[in-house]
Amino acid sequence: MPIGSSDALASDYYLANFHSLAGFVHRTYSDLLTDAETAWYTQLCDSDISSQQLYIRLLTRKGSVFRVGKLSYPEISSVSCARAALAKTQLASDQPPESLSVLLAAFTKPEIHKLIAQDMSASHSRADLVDQLLNAQPQRQAEYVRTLQCADEWVTVRGHQHWVVFTLCFFGNLYQDSSEFVLRELGTVRYEDYRIDPDNRAFSNRDQLDAHLRYFECEALYDTIDHRQHEPLEWLVSQLPQPLPGDRHLDRRLDRFRNRIARQLERLGYLDRASELYRESKHPPARERLVRIHMKQGMLELAATLAHEMVHQPVNDAEQIVACRLKTQVDKARGMKAVRSAHFRPDTTRLTLKPCDDRVEFAARSFYSRFGSCYYTENALVSSVLGLFIWDIIFHPVRGVFFNPFQSAPSDFYEPEFRIQRADLLAARFTELDNSLQFCARVMHGYSEHRGKANPLVRWGRLSEELLSLALQFVPAEHWKVLFTRLLQDPRENTTGFPDLVLFREDGGYEFIEIKGPGDTLQQNQRRWMQYFAEWRIPCRVVNVRWGTPFTASPQ
Repeated sequence: MPIGSSDALASDYYLANFHSLAGFVHRTYSDLLTDAETAWYTQLCDSDISSQQLYIRLLTRKGSVFRVGKLSYPEISSVSCARAALAKTQLASDQPPESLSVLLAAFTKPEIHKLIAQDMSASHSRADLVDQLLNAQPQRQAEYVRTLQCADEWVTVRGHQHWVVFTLCFFGNLYQDSSEFVLRELGTVRYEDYRIDPDNRAFSNRDQLDAHLRYFECEALYDTIDHRQHEPLEWLVSQLPQPLPGDRHLDRRLDRFRNRIARQLERLGYLDRASELYRESKHPPARERLVRIHMKQGMLELAATLAHEMVHQPVNDAEQIVACRLKTQVDKARGMKAVRSAHFRPDTTRLTLKPCDDRVEFAARSFYSRFGSCYYTENALVSSVLGLFIWDIIFHPVRGVFFNPFQSAPSDFYEPEFRIQRADLLAARFTELDNSLQFCARVMHGYSEHRGKANPLVRWGRLSEELLSLALQFVPAEHWKVLFTRLLQDPRENTTGFPDLVLFREDGGYEFIEIKGPGDTLQQNQRRWMQYFAEWRIPCRVVNVRWGTPFTASPQ
C-alpha cells in the first residue's frame, strides 16, 4: 500500500537500479564470480553512459535480437552510436542474424508480406505464413534471409547468462527482478532496513550457486518438454543438481520439483517410478500421493503405516487433515470398522437482510454495526497484530536469511526453521502478553514506527489505528496467545481461513463472524480455524445470510 506520494521516475532510473543490483553482487560475491562474469560487469562499467543505457534497456527486454529502427529511447541521444560502441566492446553484435526464424520473429505480419511474401495469401495467420516461409526451398530461404537482413540495422545483446547469475546472487531466486527497485522508487513497496552482514549471502560457494542455477534451468526446461511422454520427464529428473549438505533452500526446491514430475508420471501410469520420486521428497503432498499409490496397487499395509505416520507426525495442519481422511479410506479398504470422530459443527445462525447492491459481507457488517463496532477484516487482523508484535524478531539478523535489501520476510519465514531458530526470542516476547499494557504499547509502537513497510503478516490496507485500539482493548491476552501460537505453527497455511467480520460489542465482548451468502459453504481452512476457536473458547459463529423483502432485516 503506498504511503504518501513520490515523484515520477527519472528517465534513466533503470541505469541506477542496474548498478545498485550488479554493484552489490560484484562486491559481495567477488570470490565466487568467474573471470568472464567479472569481466562482463567491468566492461559495462567502463562503457560510456549511452552505451550502458542501451545495453541495460535491451538486456531486460524479452529476447536478445533487436531491430535498430524499432528502438526509441528519448534519453539515448544516438542509438546507432551506442550500438557501435557496444559492438566494439563485444557486449553486443551489430551483425544481422543468420537464422531465418530469428529474422522473421523481428517483423510483423504486414512487414513480412511487404518484404518477402507478396505472392502469399494475406488471409493466412502469421504462424501459417512463417511456417510456409521456413519450409520453402533452400535457395528461396537464402533470398528471404538477405532481404530481411538488409531491411534494418541490427543489434544482438550478449551476456544474458551473466545477468542471470547476478540476479540469482542478489535475490536468491529468479522469480524477482529489478522491478523491485521500481516499486521502491515509486513508494509502492517500502522495505524494512534490516542488517545485511557479509556472511549473510544467499550462496557461500560456487558449487552451491551452480546447483541453484542448474535447478532453475531445469524449471525452465519443464515448460518445453512433452509431458505426455515419460522419457523427457525422466531425463529432466536426471538433470537436477544433487542436494548439498545444509542447503535447505535447495532441498525444498528439489522436493517441489520432484513432486511435480512424480505427479505427472503418476498420471501417465508409471506408479513405481512416481513412488521413488515421492519417497525422495519431504514436501507435501509427497506422502499423500504415496498412500494413494499404495492403495491403488493393493499395498494396504504400507498405505496404513504411512497414513498413521502422517496423522501423528504431520508436516503441517493441512497434511494432518488429509491424513485423517486417508486413514479412514485405508481402514475401510482393509475391512476395518471406521472409527468416526465427532463431526465439528460451528455455532451457526441465520440472518435475513433486505436486498441491496453491497457484497453480502458489507451488508452484514452494516447490520451488526447496530450492536457495536464491526469491521470487515477477514485474514488481516490477527496476522497483522502478530506481525506488529514480533516485528523485530521477524527481521532479526539470523545468519543466511537476509541477503538483499528487498525482502519482505526472511528467506526461512514459511518454513519450520523460522520458529526453531528464533524459539528463545519468541518465548521471551510471548511473556509480554502477561502484561497487557506492555503488549498493547509494543503493537501500537510497531504500527506507528513501521506503517507501510512490507511485512509477511501485516495487511496495511485493512488496518487502522482505531481497529487496532479496539482489538487490543476487547480481545483478552490469552486469546491472542493461542491465536499467535497456531498461526506461527504454519504461517503459509494459517494466515488464511479467518472469519470475515469482527464485532466489538457495546457491552464489552467481541466475536468473530463468518458470513455465508446463499449457496456458500465453509472452506476447510475456515473450518480448521473455527474448530480451534471452539477448543479455546474464542467467540465465533457462522451467519448464513438470506435476502428477504425490502423491509426485512432481522436475525433468526
